[in-house]
Amino acid sequence: MFLTTEKIRQIFLKFFKNKNHQILTGSSLIPHNDNSLLFTNAGMNQFKQYFLGHTVPKIKNIATIQKCIRVGGKHNDLNNVGFTNRHHTFFEMLGNFSFGDYFKKEAITFAWELLTDIKWFNLDKNKIFITVYYTDKETYNFWLNNIGINPKHIIIIYDNNNQLYNSDNFWQIGDTGLCGPSTEIFYDLGEQLTGNIYQNNLGERFIEIWNIVFIQFTKNINGEIISLPIKSVDTGMGLERISSILQKVNSNYKIDIFQKFIQYIAGVLNLNFYEHNSLNVIADHMRSIIYLISSGIIPDNEKRGYILRKLIRRAINHGKLLGYQNNFLYKLVHFYINEITFKEDKKYLKEQYNFIKNIIHNEENNFNLILNKGTILLNNELKKLKNNILDGHTIFYLYDTFGISLDIIKNICQKKNVQIDYQQFKIYLNKQQQRSRENSNFKNKINIYYKKQISKFIGYSTLSTKSIILNIYINGIIVSSVNKGNTAEIILDYTPFYGESGGQKGDIGYLYKNKKNIFQVINTTINGNIIIHTGIVIQGIFYKDDNIIAEIDIIYRNKISKNHTATHLLNYSLRKILGNVIQQKGSLITEKSLRFDFSYLKKITQEQIQNIENIVNHYIFNNYSINIFFEKKNNITLNDNIIYLKNEQYDSTVRIIDIGNFSKELCCGTHVSTTCELGLFKIIKVLNIAHGIKRIHAITHNYAIEYIQKQNNIIKNIVNIFKIDEKNIIEYINKYRTKNNILQQKLKELELYMSKEIMKKILKNNIILNNINIFISGLYTFNPELFNYILKNIISKFNKTIIVLSTQWNKKIFIFIKITKNIININAVNILKKHINHHIIKVIGDSLVAKAIMNINEDEYYIFISKIRTSILNTINSLY
Repeated sequence: MFLTTEKIRQIFLKFFKNKNHQILTGSSLIPHNDNSLLFTNAGMNQFKQYFLGHTVPKIKNIATIQKCIRVGGKHNDLNNVGFTNRHHTFFEMLGNFSFGDYFKKEAITFAWELLTDIKWFNLDKNKIFITVYYTDKETYNFWLNNIGINPKHIIIIYDNNNQLYNSDNFWQIGDTGLCGPSTEIFYDLGEQLTGNIYQNNLGERFIEIWNIVFIQFTKNINGEIISLPIKSVDTGMGLERISSILQKVNSNYKIDIFQKFIQYIAGVLNLNFYEHNSLNVIADHMRSIIYLISSGIIPDNEKRGYILRKLIRRAINHGKLLGYQNNFLYKLVHFYINEITFKEDKKYLKEQYNFIKNIIHNEENNFNLILNKGTILLNNELKKLKNNILDGHTIFYLYDTFGISLDIIKNICQKKNVQIDYQQFKIYLNKQQQRSRENSNFKNKINIYYKKQISKFIGYSTLSTKSIILNIYINGIIVSSVNKGNTAEIILDYTPFYGESGGQKGDIGYLYKNKKNIFQVINTTINGNIIIHTGIVIQGIFYKDDNIIAEIDIIYRNKISKNHTATHLLNYSLRKILGNVIQQKGSLITEKSLRFDFSYLKKITQEQIQNIENIVNHYIFNNYSINIFFEKKNNITLNDNIIYLKNEQYDSTVRIIDIGNFSKELCCGTHVSTTCELGLFKIIKVLNIAHGIKRIHAITHNYAIEYIQKQNNIIKNIVNIFKIDEKNIIEYINKYRTKNNILQQKLKELELYMSKEIMKKILKNNIILNNINIFISGLYTFNPELFNYILKNIISKFNKTIIVLSTQWNKKIFIFIKITKNIININAVNILKKHINHHIIKVIGDSLVAKAIMNINEDEYYIFISKIRTSILNTINSLY
């Protein structure tokens, strides 16, 4: 019987439900309070706090299906995607977990039964191979004696390069922390394929189905392995991989969901074939793109938005490699959501269909404009080549700045019989990748050791408390103390400091010890259940296990709380004016202002902005109380009209902020007690930050009053300068603008006339030397913007030409040099460097431009131009 991918998912969940596992929903693709990850990349991510021992799980045995994205860091599969049978940027991980309950024997038994029992997947036992870490005798013996695996099918994996615990079969969460041996299950696809299971599963013959990790140790900073008091199991089985085996195909891209999608893509691209690496890439990337946008990520030039933009551009590039030049990605969204997605995803993806499609379409339009510019630049560079080799710097510039794939650059070059300097390109690429790693915002600076340590936040009701220092870190390394003048990160057992989360900035304040020792907290962040106080010792010394007083800056907290409450009022008011179609896409709440991002496809009018402001201020002036209560997440229904982020991961018990019984939101942030504390609300800016994404900047209280006063002062100054009635200011500005436009047009006409007259004088002073036309002219106090007209006209009249135009303008000397391509051995840059030591050289159009700050008088200026003229004439004489 043919098992669809949907059915395989259901069988997996049914099996573990029968084995007394609680079936939980996979977490969001955006990790919750985890700055070590760009995206969720494994099923264990949402349970990290259980494994670390920071939280005691109420349920000990769990099974999930987790959506994962791997595009960076250790798990970077991007370059392999589409070109191997098994790599993806987006995939689903089937996983079962145990926290202190069952261990090796049970985990292995479950896996074997699901894979081989006739009631379940019924795989051929003789085609299954096992890998085991060389010191894990218990696992080896259980596979051999209890399961009955052929000893020839059990492969012992040793450490790589004799580095202790550096092995494919020894899992580690990081340089320090949780670790343990793993056993991997492989399936033999047949002797007709090449492959060697002993060498990191090279080839296509053996496919890794399941990885079972036994988390039984922790590694300390000295590299010592320490046994854990509670042992856990973490397993993962790729849905796409097990589907390929059960559907008897040798590639993930040939399973039902991929084949259906790939055939549709081929139809959209007008292709008569279905098997091609580029089709695989497009199908894979579209899955990532759709789920990332639905998770609130929009294309950007940094962080997660950069990855999304990169995936969209790679997919577009692969469409062009297949010969399709028009937009097409946005056309794939409807089919994927309606025909490919699993039942649990269909509803929420359908709700976001227009938003997802429009984001992709807009990004395609923008990228095609950039590609066109890049392609023109590439063709221009190819025309200039003398040795028929395109240098690596140019390739990298086109690749990095314009997003033109290396394959497209290769194709264009091949058509013109041009080779590319791939090695030099790789040097530039590696340097960029190194910079990206160094500047990554997703570094896990602190590895918390396995101790049942929790920083308990009590700052909702307490602003100052006694506490104990659990740990001190300097540059990510645990230390026993920190002295005056040193920065550090301090972990407390109890803290009133709110850690940055939910868009709200972290608290600042002080840690005191006997009033003689002071640690200034300049930021507070969260890492799982640990709250990190970052700051500097301004007096005394602090030790681990010290008893201290932790006290937040109350004024700072109050300012942030005002803006957080204002954000809730803004969210509610937006829905009243624009409708419930809006979806929050992010926020930033600081002590000075608030920023709110949301999806909305239509234009927002000035009248709507004023209405939104009026509604928020109405709620402020009527002084509604703010009530905070807790509720079980499962008890909340749609009828409660509670606003929450659909893709956010919430605890089983949620905190609800209720303002006046009309605005209700799930929120962990801090708030004021009544709305009148906000004083005043003012929207200062409304932006379109992406297609269908709006951003509102707003301020409250004193900042709002100061802003209005500044705006009023500007109006008063305009009235006083032009001596007009304040009531007529708009009418006067419109008249002034019309008059100014007329004057600007007349000025352009005058400048054009001047340019023509000056060009006539320049042409009269033509020097012909060795059949080269030389025009050298210095113009004191002449606008350099007018030179382009003169350059173009002179070039159009002559063949072999050197033009040097110069002027002193606003205490700067500008020199424009144009040398036609049929003149060799004369370098414009060398000419400039010989006469200008401190200069800025750049290319504008076809001209080389130098700008130098040289405050000289008119006589000195003409002497300077004379030297350049002599230099050029001498150079031509010596060469020709």
